Amino acid sequence: MTLLGVYREKVFSPGKVREDAAILDATLQALSRMGHTFHTLEAEALGRLAIDFNTHGSTPAGTRHSRGNLCILTMAQSGRALEVLEAQQKRGARIINSIASVRNCYRRPSVRLLEEAGLPIPRSEIVATEEAEDRVSFQGADSYWLKRGDVHAMEAGDVKRVGSSEELTAALSHFKERKIGEILVQEHVEGDVIKFYGAGTETYFSAFLASTGEEITSVAGQLRRLAHQAAQAIGLEIYGGDAVVTSKRDVLLIDFNDWPSFSRCRESAAHNIAGYIAGII
Repeated sequence: MTLLGVYREKVFSPGKVREDAAILDATLQALSRMGHTFHTLEAEALGRLAIDFNTHGSTPAGTRHSRGNLCILTMAQSGRALEVLEAQQKRGARIINSIASVRNCYRRPSVRLLEEAGLPIPRSEIVATEEAEDRVSFQGADSYWLKRGDVHAMEAGDVKRVGSSEELTAALSHFKERKIGEILVQEHVEGDVIKFYGAGTETYFSAFLASTGEEITSVAGQLRRLAHQAAQAIGLEIYGGDAVVTSKRDVLLIDFNDWPSFSRCRESAAHNIAGYIAGII
């Protein structure tokens, strides 16, 4: 099987370019030890290579293959890159994660899909940035998280906690200056934040306390079930996110991503992700 690894666009990896690349590299190396060949490509180059993809039937490195014999592991998130990869998917390439699932990770569809699946998330609403000051009320809520309403954070200020009207106004200036038309307003939930990572339905799962880095996978059974359900709802095969566990032991999902960096468990994750992908291909 020919494998193509597509790195995430640098603009979508603020402060984590090396970490994001490292998990993809480690996974591909593990697959190469199983006998598969691979090539890698910057997502920013996909648009320039679209003609080569579509007319020559070869990877950017020049290796001939049939579409049914190509598996693409992609971390790309930009609209243009996803369009190019979607064309390959329609022509028979196996893409992990699927293009539809990556698009489902954008704020609006991800919130909708998680709510439709009945999964526990904090009270969340997508609002027009210009209307946010009139729509957000601090009566009955201690504070809110403001998150850009399209993709995940790209720079400082794209995710901000606010606890007063004054803080709200200051935070909104960031989104307005950058012409971000919509924001996600998510109610803050007090509790322990958990970082989690997964692959497949039952292949791999790990969880860590965000505050200390302590691994708590063995006692995170409820979160494991919720994460698997969320991955199925969104369509992801390789995923990660954040959850909060309240003092009453309720678990709520507060973020969900495609192809995270797996920085807390890269070695074991790469081995297990490779095993999952090898089982598919």
